[in-house]
Amino acid sequence: MSTRIGVRRESNIISTSSRVADDGKLYYQVEVSCCSYANNNELAVMPGERVVRLEWNRRYLSVLGVENNRLYELRLQTPENVFVQEENDLRQVMDSFRVNKVTV
Repeated sequence: MSTRIGVRRESNIISTSSRVADDGKLYYQVEVSCCSYANNNELAVMPGERVVRLEWNRRYLSVLGVENNRLYELRLQTPENVFVQEENDLRQVMDSFRVNKVTV
């Protein structure tokens, strides 16, 4: 959601999964594609004067884990056009995410 006039955002959930990591804890992974469309003239009176264009297109990758009665999230994002080149590195970072028990 955007607070700017004439901006529309669309998102699609690409995948969701859960896994038990080597620390024995359950982690959830969510992958979302999000596009932002903006009008070239948001204050135009006539619809024909408002040309919609793609402003940006991103891929969001999240890993969620629970520890210490708190929810922790690792959130990564990359432009969609470079996601293919960075995918292996991003997935490696996601797989390395761990939550630790804090003792006081």
